[in-house]
Amino acid sequence: MKKILMIALAVLLLTVAIPAGIYIKYGRYKPPEDEKEKTVSVYVHSEDKVTEMNENQYLKEVVAAEMPANFESEALKAQAVAARSYLEARRSAYKASGTPESHKGADICTDPTHCKAWISEEKRRKLWGKDANVNWKKIEKAVDETSGEVLTYNGTVISAVFHSTSSGHTENAKDVWGGNAPYLVSVESEGDKTSPKYKSEKEMSLEEFKKIAADNIDGVKFDRELIGDIARSEAGGILTISVGGVKIKGTEFRKIYDLRSTNVNVDIKDSKVHFDVTGFGHGVGMSQYGANYLASEGKNYKEILKTYYSGVEIEKI
Repeated sequence: MKKILMIALAVLLLTVAIPAGIYIKYGRYKPPEDEKEKTVSVYVHSEDKVTEMNENQYLKEVVAAEMPANFESEALKAQAVAARSYLEARRSAYKASGTPESHKGADICTDPTHCKAWISEEKRRKLWGKDANVNWKKIEKAVDETSGEVLTYNGTVISAVFHSTSSGHTENAKDVWGGNAPYLVSVESEGDKTSPKYKSEKEMSLEEFKKIAADNIDGVKFDRELIGDIARSEAGGILTISVGGVKIKGTEFRKIYDLRSTNVNVDIKDSKVHFDVTGFGHGVGMSQYGANYLASEGKNYKEILKTYYSGVEIEKI
């Protein structure tokens, strides 16, 4: 019996171990790299320093910063895949073109206006208080159970952008930023009306409105129509708007008046300017509150992702 076992072991070594070693040596076979072993260089904006982080841990800290832990588990998984895809797409692009100067040589940064939000596990746990262990386990599960999964379009990892809450339809990327991203087109987003961030209002005096315009827009003249010529996207966001006779982009209008989205109606009455805003964020890609709604309706994370990112596949890297 012992002799038979030894022969079987020898055959196993010849048929499996030795060929695998040859493949590894000559590059014909490369074992997949575990996400838990990979690292990513991160420019921590608040500390003005570049830190080498474990990629798996970094993604958990991004998900913890970007999405509430009390969201449905499938929504958190969708967020994990989107965050991983965004990281891989950025890293790949920077290998070809070089990292931005603001990154100080890092693959990614923690400035949410440029890359994605991030918070250390330690700080997040303090903010969660007594719910820290339960919440962190949900985040860990979402990232670990989707380990290595990314979104691809025609075989290329996509820049899987996302936002808090849409106006009921997401925006076309080309309407917001220009360019051509066929996987980032306007789609219906069910359930956004349930988001606490779906509607917001803002009001200021007419004089304050004019001052902000004068400080930020070259050539405005208030003897012309104050606001006019509004062009909107199919999702309702302002593409362009004329302020004091000067046409500006809706994204610029949102920024200078500090509004939650470009989907805004402006009413001027009795020396007051009232903004009625729908949605929160740039509106492109996955709506996080929409994703949570779909998860609550029984959709899994893959179905959620394919709802918001058109024509994509989910693959392992």
